[in-house]
Amino acid sequence: MNLALIQCALEALQVSGRGEEPLARLRNFCERDWWKTLPWIDESGLGLRLLERMTTSGSLTTIPQRIRIRLEQDLTNNRRRLSAMRQEFGSLLHAFHTAGVDFAVLKGFALIPEYCPDAALRSQLDYDFLVREESAGAARRTLEGLGYRLKPQRPGRQKAEESAFEPPPPAGPADYGFYSPNIPRPVELHLSLWESIGEEIDVEAPVNPLERKRLSNWEGLNFPVLAEDDFLILQALHAFQHILACWCRPSCFLEIAHFLERRQGDREFWNRLRSRAQGRGNLAQILGLVFAMAELLFHAPVYPKLAEWTTEDLPAPISLWVRQYGRRWALARFPGCKLSLFVHRAFIKDPMLWKQVARKRLFPLHQCPRGVESGSQGLGLNGRVEWQQGLYVLSRLKFHVVGLVTYVWELSAWKKSLRSNE
Repeated sequence: MNLALIQCALEALQVSGRGEEPLARLRNFCERDWWKTLPWIDESGLGLRLLERMTTSGSLTTIPQRIRIRLEQDLTNNRRRLSAMRQEFGSLLHAFHTAGVDFAVLKGFALIPEYCPDAALRSQLDYDFLVREESAGAARRTLEGLGYRLKPQRPGRQKAEESAFEPPPPAGPADYGFYSPNIPRPVELHLSLWESIGEEIDVEAPVNPLERKRLSNWEGLNFPVLAEDDFLILQALHAFQHILACWCRPSCFLEIAHFLERRQGDREFWNRLRSRAQGRGNLAQILGLVFAMAELLFHAPVYPKLAEWTTEDLPAPISLWVRQYGRRWALARFPGCKLSLFVHRAFIKDPMLWKQVARKRLFPLHQCPRGVESGSQGLGLNGRVEWQQGLYVLSRLKFHVVGLVTYVWELSAWKKSLRSNE
């Protein structure tokens, strides 16, 4: 991929202090540069936001015609997917309400418009719901009644994915392009705002968020969502968990940057957020880390009174990691970069516990899940699944080997930087 093109795209999407100069610089990149970089642009979730930025500024002519056609086709496909998802989402809402499930919608359509101006500019791949523990059984039965089935738990995971449900197989032809309407969209049920998946970080998330929920509306659909302060905390925790897992879509930080820009002068909101987060262990540090990444990548304005107890109050190792590795880490292609282990370490005080966590992250020994059970399908399909499984195992092996080498290579430089900042 072309890093100069990626940097230009990030600058074009800055939420404050941006000009037309980055958009003008896009003309410096040839079609080959774009084709090499499009896989990252797709994975990052920024492609449609960049198209919208170029369209509104009248700068679409600065990019090669075939790239423009490709991006416009992606938007058309995503709008088709959105139409299918509206019907699907409406059915889920109706079923949960009918079954008496106490829930709130997390992420997805609840992000519109405060985190993203238009749902068609997002690449949403699933549905997330926070459910009260007493309603969890009814929610699972409701999904099963709609044809969903519980996904096999991935090795190395804990409770976080025990309530992830796969949808019924699509009736149409298999077309799994990145923006295809036929990509299966699972449903995940969550019992709290933070669910550990082996990070060994004790996060004190706000309790009883469902008691503070409010109503939201998208495309004529009414649904409960979290209170505004709880919702921002959730977004930060979601990004933080992806940081710990080595990869997060840059679009996640762009959405947080968009919210920070919209609400920068809302002193009452920032006071409520502080009251909600104060006294909850390292929650303020998590917010500071995520806000600092949004500021680094997209020039998010952090309200001064907010910065006092978040970005400006970060422990030195966390602040240093953002400056030294934040951009490099964020620009890595999926499945990511293990340099986030350096910031992970800053949240674990026990050296022995950290050794266990680092060993599991650097040398994962669990077996990859199988795509289908042997003999459950025809031999042709089994052969294709075995081939895909083999490619997946090789890609994961490459990721872990490269991640280990990069981590070891950077470790001495990181320790030296820490000593110089003491």
